[in-house]
Amino acid sequence: MTMSRDERCRTRTDAAVAWTTAHAAELAGVGVPLIGGAVFTPWLDLVSVAWAALWAANEFRLRRTTRTARQVAVATRPARPALSTSTDDEGERPPAEAGSRKEVSR
Repeated sequence: MTMSRDERCRTRTDAAVAWTTAHAAELAGVGVPLIGGAVFTPWLDLVSVAWAALWAANEFRLRRTTRTARQVAVATRPARPALSTSTDDEGERPPAEAGSRKEVSR
């Protein structure tokens, strides 16, 4: 059975990579002056603080302006099935897997 793109489960790693790539400019704007402040002069840290303040202000504004759309998206999203532990077809674990480790599936 092949899953379409819409049915694919998004992992925490996928979410973290997507967030990092979407915010690469902001991360560079804060990180580069911060490193420059540590290497060259502490005055560059002020650039980093200013950039971080602008980034935070933009994120707060964005969150406030998209609140209604996010609430509608969450309210209309279909419920996800509960997590369950899986075993093999007979309902018993093979001796090699007879530890405390369980597989989780949706």
